[in-house]
Amino acid sequence: MTDLHIDYRRTAELQRLLRAWDEQIAAEGPVALHRWTNLAIWPSARSATIAGSTGIEGNPLSAEQVDDILTGGTVAATASDIRDVRNYNSALEIANRAALRPDFDWSQELLRRLNGAITAGLHGDELGEYRREPVIVGGAYEPPDHRVVPVLMAELVDWLRVERDEHTLIRAGLAHLNVVSIHPWLDGNGRTSRVVGSLVLMRHGIAAPELVNIESAIRANPGAYVDALQTTHGPTYQPDHHPATAWLEYFAELSVDRLELRARLEAAMQADIGLLSMELDQAGHPASWIPLLLAARIAPVRTTQVAVPLGLSGARVRAMLAEAVTAGWIRSEGENRGRRYLATPRLDALPLRTPEVMRRLRRGAPVDEPYM
Repeated sequence: MTDLHIDYRRTAELQRLLRAWDEQIAAEGPVALHRWTNLAIWPSARSATIAGSTGIEGNPLSAEQVDDILTGGTVAATASDIRDVRNYNSALEIANRAALRPDFDWSQELLRRLNGAITAGLHGDELGEYRREPVIVGGAYEPPDHRVVPVLMAELVDWLRVERDEHTLIRAGLAHLNVVSIHPWLDGNGRTSRVVGSLVLMRHGIAAPELVNIESAIRANPGAYVDALQTTHGPTYQPDHHPATAWLEYFAELSVDRLELRARLEAAMQADIGLLSMELDQAGHPASWIPLLLAARIAPVRTTQVAVPLGLSGARVRAMLAEAVTAGWIRSEGENRGRRYLATPRLDALPLRTPEVMRRLRRGAPVDEPYM
């Protein structure tokens, strides 16, 4: 008997998708989280990831509302929905910090920390403790008995620790599938599974998995997500009876589509940098404003999210933002630590391509959807 969902068939379709991923990665290389240009798009992609993953579980907040929450704006929403967003952001931060550690190691403690961050203060917060009772998920799926959950999670961690020759998408997809199928916690299993899948990508060269954001695409078509999971794990937890092939084909297809959209986002950004450079030069303003203006055109900007990628002090970034405000490119809103910066009509009037491609990513639109 196979205790985990790790068996699958390398169908022709799955092999095609894995090749497509490899070809795209080889062509452009991974996007570095702290590349200076990336500050313009990564925060917006992070908001989309959060809105997508929490929205799959019923949180109604949009990516734009998540932008507002994470930049100190005011949102008309319930306290629990706002807490859900902040919690998921905290879990992503934990995953990012863990991925960068030179002594990184998969552990049950790490997985429990991720779930504890996601569920903190929500629905009988268990701080990452495994469930101690049987559950039925969605009235259609019976996960393994709660008494074997610790054993299965130990097996999953052992599997994650061993570096095999498996493709990155296979490892990420199987990690996601096993967490959600074992259903080790009373709450937050889906959200935790998606963070774990992203952490696998981070450990295998994708520094900013938010830019290969499958969560928004899942939220846009949740029925396909549920169908792929149910087809794979069946009505009860029996991995030996249900190979993971259908799930992996679904997961790989979404991931390849998002990777192609990321490539378009990168191309659009390079074109927009050229346009902004020309506009700033003609106005007698410094080219150092380019990432700030591009970021503000996409979503509200805070000093803290700009300073680290640029390698500048908070004081220097605040001075740059103030100068751009005086020049009429951006406007400020809020006070002190809650201050954020948004585009003015002058900036909105520029025919930039990046905002439109980012809107597609945030909506979960397929890469081949015709432009309006």
